[in-house]
Amino acid sequence: MTALAEKFGPWAVITGASSGIGERFAHRLASEGINIVLVARREDLLKRLGASLEAMHGIKTRIVAVDLTGENFLAAINDATADIAVGLLVNNAGFATSGNFLDNQVQDEIAMLHVNTRSPLVLTHHFGRRMRERGRGGVIFISSILGFSGVPSWSHYAATKAFDQVLAEGLAVELRPAGVSVLAVAPGPTSTPFWKSSTNRFVPFTNPDRVAQVALRRLGRRSMVTVGWLNSLIVFSTRLLPRSWNVRIFRGVLRFLNGTTVGESPARKK
Repeated sequence: MTALAEKFGPWAVITGASSGIGERFAHRLASEGINIVLVARREDLLKRLGASLEAMHGIKTRIVAVDLTGENFLAAINDATADIAVGLLVNNAGFATSGNFLDNQVQDEIAMLHVNTRSPLVLTHHFGRRMRERGRGGVIFISSILGFSGVPSWSHYAATKAFDQVLAEGLAVELRPAGVSVLAVAPGPTSTPFWKSSTNRFVPFTNPDRVAQVALRRLGRRSMVTVGWLNSLIVFSTRLLPRSWNVRIFRGVLRFLNGTTVGESPARKK
């Protein structure tokens, strides 16, 4: 048994596991001998991933095809995990709306609020209690560098990631005496379906496997980690400058990313 499996096994729950960063977490954890509960909307992709992980690493998987915007999404996840010991939760699922906030449909904004903030809150409360009873465990929140400031045209998305960031940092201290480690991971633009395409060849995209690698290495050692030197520099600058300046800086960053589009449309048709 690996050290990671001994501390955070024998099962992990990963939301948004069907692609991108979530999929890379699944591969990394499976290679450590940790069984995986794969949670996402697209059952066909989950089944394919689960079969691949079992064949490659000899671990067990369970599939939960559920929409995290649903009122009672926890019931399906609880049914699939009630009889197993979950030692790690990766709150990875998320999507973004962008553009002028008042021009977007409010139901799309509410859906994003449910996926990006409500679901990690509910799942962390649910599994965190079980981890506290066991005396060990870990919770990872996938935040964003956009969560460190107000971001024009991405105002609500940035706010949801700020929620995740602050919640994780507080819980890291609160749950440490119970043996539960909590980490917020803040990547920038990452080569995943979330970022559909880019016409800006200077955009420093991060490899999603690198995000998973850094997160698992720092879990239990830090409460927050930023992935990538440029992203770290951007986040560091927010600590030195007035918040009004930070908003302008992030507006400039997003203009630099002009030509990069988000893979999840507000209607989440993917």
